[in-house]
Amino acid sequence: MGGSSRETWSSELGLALSLIGVAVGLGNVWRFPYMLGMFGGASFLVIYLVLVLALGIPGLIAELSISRYVGCGPFRAFVRLGMPGGRVIGVILLVTALAAVAYYLVVIGWVLWYLILSVSGVLFEEGVSVGAVFEGLTNSPILQLVMHASVIVFCVLIVSGGVRRGIELASKFMMPVVYLVLVLVAVYVFSLPRAVDGLTFYLRPDWGRVTGMTVLAAMGQVFFSLGLGSTWIFIYGSYMSRRYGVVRAAVYTAFGDTLASFIAGLAILPLTFVFGVSPGSGPPLTFITLPEILRQLSYGRLISTLFFTALLFAALLSAVPGFEIFIDALSNYGVSRRSAAVLMGVAEVVLGIPSILSIEVLLYNDLLWGSTMLPLASLFSILAFGWFVRTSELLKELNTNDQNITWRILYYWVRFAMPIMVILILIYGWISFLT
Repeated sequence: MGGSSRETWSSELGLALSLIGVAVGLGNVWRFPYMLGMFGGASFLVIYLVLVLALGIPGLIAELSISRYVGCGPFRAFVRLGMPGGRVIGVILLVTALAAVAYYLVVIGWVLWYLILSVSGVLFEEGVSVGAVFEGLTNSPILQLVMHASVIVFCVLIVSGGVRRGIELASKFMMPVVYLVLVLVAVYVFSLPRAVDGLTFYLRPDWGRVTGMTVLAAMGQVFFSLGLGSTWIFIYGSYMSRRYGVVRAAVYTAFGDTLASFIAGLAILPLTFVFGVSPGSGPPLTFITLPEILRQLSYGRLISTLFFTALLFAALLSAVPGFEIFIDALSNYGVSRRSAAVLMGVAEVVLGIPSILSIEVLLYNDLLWGSTMLPLASLFSILAFGWFVRTSELLKELNTNDQNITWRILYYWVRFAMPIMVILILIYGWISFLT
């Protein structure tokens, strides 16, 4: 169905690293360790791994197959599929991408500032309070705006190069750095006393702590981490050549994302045990607790510099698809890639200002766009896969046949079970926010 003139990834390696770059972001390095700490350590990890297989990979298959089939971004995709209200759905997804990226870029700006403080050594000067540093950052709209705008410039530069010479090139460079740094930090942490206690917490399940909320939290983390429903995966899938298999792409995306989360947990959670900090200390773990711990290490400044470099790279690659969605939408009206990228950059500077002025607004944005609209948006791809595309077309995209029992199980699972799962995730998002 897609147009033949559409740019595609140059190689399967480039496709793999780009898709993994979408999935690996703040959700892996920032959110996953503290979620695991809050919900029982290894028991949460086991449940999470099961749900990656049950929800993550089928969800990725649905989004990648549908997006490659239509050959365009989410703004036009559901019109082409003939779904009722397809144009309205496209507008909703475009607005969601614009709004979700806006507050996410503000947080990436915090990462950039911490990297600058680590490189300069300011974060490690005697008498400096990390809590005061974070408070000073969040209470300074000008500083946040400068960091926010700087991150946007990076994103604009990447997407201006196009799919192959921009996104794919950046992914090939940045993603290996992310993995290398996480592994190096984990190895260093293992050499510290009491790190084995953190490793035990991480790898020995405590099933007595498992509740229904644990399962819902793990379910939500799968969607959050893999970027399902955010249309980030969708836009990249629309650039897939038919030389590459959808199922294989989904598997290595899920594997790469889960591996990054696992290594991040190995690097961060043992540190909390070494210094007697609660592993479930929540979002401040990355911007207050962890930097305070790093200040006490022998090579803390180096570790901090490497860590925030990796976090910045991962976060940038997760934000770039939001720009690509906007560029794809405007290409329908004859706007060039570079012009659309700059226009998106200007819009994001403005849209990020409310989150800069108030952390409460940022948290509400996370609830509305991150915990509500993104899972809701995933329903559109799931419904399209299960109800609005001919089975024969799906079989072509999945390179299989109607007699394949695995395909049949996948099809009915996505068609009937996954919509229920998404609704449960939505309910969990609101419950966790309110409590």
